Amino acid sequence: MKPVRIPSQPNSNELFADFIVAAEPMRAVLDTVEQVAPYPATVLITGESGTGKEMLARIIHLKSPRAEAPFVVVNCGTLPGQLFEDKLFGHDEGAFTGAVKAQPGRFEMADGGTLFLEDVSELSPENQIDFLRVLETGELRRIGSKTTSRVDVRIVAATSVEIADLVSEGRFRQDLYYRLHVIPLHLPPLRERPEAVPHLLDYFLEQYAAFYGKPKIAFSQAAMQVLIRYRWPGNVRELRNVVERVFILNKTGRVEESDLPPECHDQRGGLAGSNLRNLCYTTEHRAILDALERFNGNRDKVADFLGISPRTLRYKMSRYAISFRRGQRRLQGAVAAGGRSSTG
Repeated sequence: MKPVRIPSQPNSNELFADFIVAAEPMRAVLDTVEQVAPYPATVLITGESGTGKEMLARIIHLKSPRAEAPFVVVNCGTLPGQLFEDKLFGHDEGAFTGAVKAQPGRFEMADGGTLFLEDVSELSPENQIDFLRVLETGELRRIGSKTTSRVDVRIVAATSVEIADLVSEGRFRQDLYYRLHVIPLHLPPLRERPEAVPHLLDYFLEQYAAFYGKPKIAFSQAAMQVLIRYRWPGNVRELRNVVERVFILNKTGRVEESDLPPECHDQRGGLAGSNLRNLCYTTEHRAILDALERFNGNRDKVADFLGISPRTLRYKMSRYAISFRRGQRRLQGAVAAGGRSSTG
């Protein structure tokens, strides 16, 4: 796998490597993507900020027959009123003061490709009507134009709020919601899949080592446990930023607890604030690591001590990204990226 330049958005199927599959919910999401990508059905992606909604939209586009056509992004939260109409539908020369030449809108720019609507829940009631009309007819009219034109655009919308609640409050049109909610995809927050943290951590370390031209660093088990227990309110985006900060500032090649940013030590990210799934993961992960160290990597003895079969132990070590060789004094999390991961 080629290194991906972090500061820019890669424009290839390397996005799959960025979108780490390290928990069953994520595998289910990508399985659905594989099914729906070839078809032009509208997709609505939900999830908290930082979970990767735009990246998933790009994956859908790249997996579709439209991959060679444009992928156009519109942030609905920054385009109120006529500005939204102009941005999406364009205008003719002289349509309004300052319209010195004709300008196509985002719909026309995305013709044959995919239009990604970020924060679609922020559409004003007036804009919702105009947008619904284009979705239903496939026809649009530039501002100031007397003629309509047809566009062939696949719509992928995203929101970090529950649109169904906005519908019940009368703030979002029900008919537009149903038009967008053809294929729903939900990206779970990172705190609900803590087993993904070691995989993401290692993958980002590989990327930053390649990008900055520095040797890859390692995280102590204590530091890793802090990151696993942390709640990650900024989700994968926050984890990536933490890894970059630590990578740049590290001088020893090894990251200890004390090297982590203060926010990662927030007690609300510890076991007391964790859900049951997180608690079970952390406890089981720690038990396997302790047993491996106690029996010097003898997996038969470890399995017997833990009361599980050697096969189950192998599965759990793979799931939790644990590796341990006999005679090894320091435990190490072996992590994998993208399709190389065998975790669920």
